[in-house]
Amino acid sequence: MKRFLTVMLAVSVLASGCQEEKETKDKNESSQTVQLSTNKQTADQTPSKQAESVLQKKNHLKDIQAVNDDKKILIAAQPPHNERFKIAKIENKITKQAEKQFPGHEVTLSLDLKIRLEVKELKQQIKNKEVSRKEVTKEIDRLINLSKRNQ
Repeated sequence: MKRFLTVMLAVSVLASGCQEEKETKDKNESSQTVQLSTNKQTADQTPSKQAESVLQKKNHLKDIQAVNDDKKILIAAQPPHNERFKIAKIENKITKQAEKQFPGHEVTLSLDLKIRLEVKELKQQIKNKEVSRKEVTKEIDRLINLSKRNQ
């Protein structure tokens, strides 16, 4: 009986010791994960938020999505359905307004649905800090080139 109790005591001590080591290891891994996500610095999205609000109010657009890096602003908008016949006129008007509002940035406007959806996804990634500043610039350049090919 003494031997059985001794063995049970030894097993419980070993099991609790292993458990504490595992918990410590889990805590270290989770803190490293948080550290990695805060190392990514993304571009300040204040200009794109301002562009969205101002252009939305002035032009009565259904949906507008915008992202920016240090030098470029990409704006993707959806005009009202009844104004689809005036696309060129709307595009020129919005582009001029955005260029006037942000003279230090290169403004690109797209009324394409695919571009708007991709800009929305990029905005979400920026918000969640899933992309770095360099990746944002690279993605904006890719979307600008894609929008120019579609025109």
